[in-house]
Amino acid sequence: MKDEKIAKEIAFLKKENLYRKIKTVTSIKRNKILVDGKWLINFGSNDYLGLSHHKSIQQAIISAIRRTGVGAGASHLISGHHSSHESLEIKAAKYLGFDQSLYFSSGYLANLSFFGSLLKKEDAIFSDKLNHASLNDGAILSCAKFYRFKHLDLIHLEDLLKKSNEKNKIIVTDGVFSMDGDIADIRSLLSLCHQYDAHLFVDDAHGYGVLGSDGQGILEHTAMNKLLSKKDRDRIIYMFTLGKSVGVSGAILCAKKNIIDFLIQKGKPYIYTTATMPAIAEGISLSLDLIKDGKILREKLIKNIQIFRESIRKKNLLMNSITAIQPILIGSPEQTLYTSACLLDQGFYVPAIRPPTVPKNQSRLRVSLSANHSKNDVLGLTKAINRLTR
Repeated sequence: MKDEKIAKEIAFLKKENLYRKIKTVTSIKRNKILVDGKWLINFGSNDYLGLSHHKSIQQAIISAIRRTGVGAGASHLISGHHSSHESLEIKAAKYLGFDQSLYFSSGYLANLSFFGSLLKKEDAIFSDKLNHASLNDGAILSCAKFYRFKHLDLIHLEDLLKKSNEKNKIIVTDGVFSMDGDIADIRSLLSLCHQYDAHLFVDDAHGYGVLGSDGQGILEHTAMNKLLSKKDRDRIIYMFTLGKSVGVSGAILCAKKNIIDFLIQKGKPYIYTTATMPAIAEGISLSLDLIKDGKILREKLIKNIQIFRESIRKKNLLMNSITAIQPILIGSPEQTLYTSACLLDQGFYVPAIRPPTVPKNQSRLRVSLSANHSKNDVLGLTKAINRLTR
């Protein structure tokens, strides 16, 4: 690409208030970050349960480094697959009720690996319009017929399913939508899967750890009133990331044994990537245990969500979210950047989300709540937002 074309595109982004800047964090203390010499209460982190600084997890990783070093040294299929990786995969599959699971170095890689290897041009993908970019990129990589249905619109989805001629179908959804905070209707999606002989891929990056009585995500949340059957689970491919509620990094994909086996044989992003250092897997394994027993942390987070939603005066600015993601809809990129900057001046870091991440005229503040936030943190933020949006 020529320099003048790049310069023109960057100039356009700056003119439209869509240019992105990296904020460099120099230190972290629980719910606070140090940016440009100023301590800020951080409402921009996906560390929903505050586990990224849990001392037991830190110690597990440090101890494992002394035994296994700071790198795996090879891809999983050469010599990089350690017993720590194996134990983690067995535990994740057991906790979530699947045959097997596979550990990836990121959620993006997990999604690219699945769609790039299992779906072909004669297949069909039915994807929610607001799904994560990695799901869209995976669909494009697969060369399958790519249908996008209106957000959470089951009638539109069924109409697309009826009209499609492809035999191999898969419905794709976020568990919790990362910019709106609302959740997928897994039960209804499964019903359509049974009716039209489709599979269901769930990206639960923002649901795992937060939803469900044991923090096992959108599937446990869905099964609260009625357990998912084996027939249901056989149609589900479930991916969750490890850098949000889990507090570490990476991702795990859970599915039937034959799907995991196929990914090991054909998933290029898995095959040709150096394995994550084994010590990280040790920390993740402990974090999964802490999440399963983390009722108190989830109750703290739920309380913070309730306080936030009750304290925002203009309810029309809120979106339909029961999760840790609580967007405040502003509208224009310019006004959203201004509001975010004003909050920064008052000691609150709340990122401004603009197109193309969200639709045009739907720029917003993306408030991410955590069990680490105190009641005063949340009330202080809502007071500041109320002043700026009155």
